[in-house]
Amino acid sequence: MGRVLTNGTWLRVEPAEVALFSGLGTSDIKWGDVPYDQKSGYSFEGHLTDLKLDGTDFLLGTFTHHNNVIPIGKDWQFALYLTIILNFDDGNLQHPLPQLRFHHDETLNQGPQPEDIVDLPKIDDFDLIYVDNVEYRMSISGFWWNKRKVTQFTSPENSSNSAGVFATIKPTGRQGG
Repeated sequence: MGRVLTNGTWLRVEPAEVALFSGLGTSDIKWGDVPYDQKSGYSFEGHLTDLKLDGTDFLLGTFTHHNNVIPIGKDWQFALYLTIILNFDDGNLQHPLPQLRFHHDETLNQGPQPEDIVDLPKIDDFDLIYVDNVEYRMSISGFWWNKRKVTQFTSPENSSNSAGVFATIKPTGRQGG
């Protein structure tokens, strides 16, 4: 198919407590009512990758959770939305993907489960794309973390934890576009 360069931008937060977040509209988003260098956050680093149309996993980019202690009185759960753009190497074509939803559980930082939890809840039947008048279905495969494919991982406090975000594209058997 060809090569694509991916890039990602954090676009929105739910619930919309935007005052506690900085970096919307960029590839790095941070949160917490603490000094900037102590905030937790997510980063997305795009990659130059071979786009495969045969259902084989390919790397969209590297997702990193920077987990610092955020003082809160209760578990705080929210969703962050990332838009990834596929920039095709030939022809100056761009294809934005629907927003990926990352669910975050900011824990109390103590007790038997102090690690924060990152979830990628929707991974199947993601988007239709058309190449040479053939319809393909794109799906998010999940995270590649600790040498296995998962849709959720934990991040210890005061550390950064990275995972690849993978996708597949397979033909639907239909013509169109």
